Amino acid sequence: MPKHGVNPEGVSEPLPKRTKSEFASSSGSQGPALEPATSIQIPSLHANTKWTLATIERTRPPLPEILDPALKKAALTHPGKANNDPVASYERLEWIGDAYLELIASSFIYQTFPTLPAGKSAQRREMLIRNTTLGEFSVYYGLDNMADIPEEFNMEGRVGGTNASQKVRVKILGDLFEAYVGGVILSDPANGIQRVSDWLKALWGPLMAEYIREEEKKSKSGQAHDPKTILEAAIGARGVKIEYKDLPSKNLKDRGTKLPLFAIGCFMTGWGETNLQLGFGSALSKKEAGQKAAQMALENKKLLKKFTDKKAEMKAAREAQLQLAGVTYPLKNKPSAQESTGDAL
Repeated sequence: MPKHGVNPEGVSEPLPKRTKSEFASSSGSQGPALEPATSIQIPSLHANTKWTLATIERTRPPLPEILDPALKKAALTHPGKANNDPVASYERLEWIGDAYLELIASSFIYQTFPTLPAGKSAQRREMLIRNTTLGEFSVYYGLDNMADIPEEFNMEGRVGGTNASQKVRVKILGDLFEAYVGGVILSDPANGIQRVSDWLKALWGPLMAEYIREEEKKSKSGQAHDPKTILEAAIGARGVKIEYKDLPSKNLKDRGTKLPLFAIGCFMTGWGETNLQLGFGSALSKKEAGQKAAQMALENKKLLKKFTDKKAEMKAAREAQLQLAGVTYPLKNKPSAQESTGDAL
């Protein structure tokens, strides 16, 4: 669908099937106010600062206002109530609002999680912009009550008539929110994009709180290596085997994305133990679940100390054996073959 204004070649886009004057005279709405050339605002990745736990608000922010009354009316009008005219209904605003939501969500996720792979970034973005999330926002702000929509899409349905399915209602509520976002931005060319970005940052923040907490914890730990590598270095030794095995994960789903989770357990054989479970983890991928299992093992300080002490005892006993054999320990302090030859000469 073409955007407002002119196309890249500088040629004005064609008018709709009905002219503005025809639309105004037939419907009595403010159609002409909706059609001026509009400069689409492109949000900057660097304009949006990352989420932090300290900035997540406990209460939801107020609904920003659409400054243009005609745009506001269109944003809250279902196509079925506007003779399916894309200008007089939220159809076009929903389309551009959807694009803004995706880009703004991508911006915040990109800034907050600098090492997160693209696939996981997309999953988190989907949490923020899916219809169930946006529809809940619409109900919270009362957009469904403000909107002019056919009765069958209301919760009560059309009296004596058909009722829309719950899935269709959720889609309508999501569309309303997207259209409202588009209306706020387009009605305020100077500050619309920043107003919406600040609003969405506060609105989305609690949904990302768990992931933000993990990210900040990872940053504070300053870990140079992943948990599996650190665990192996801490308690691994000859004859000690650390394995990661599948655990039952039936009906386990991620709270945010609602996608199925993999469950992985961390097991160790060695230090007098056989197949001892050190930790477990669940995630959207087996690799990440395994890392979480290793992290749980590292956080069990009492159990970890038991095995690091055994490793230290084994190392001390090995040192004693080498000293009795006349070998300097550690071996790196022993003169090289070239140095020994030089001394002999």
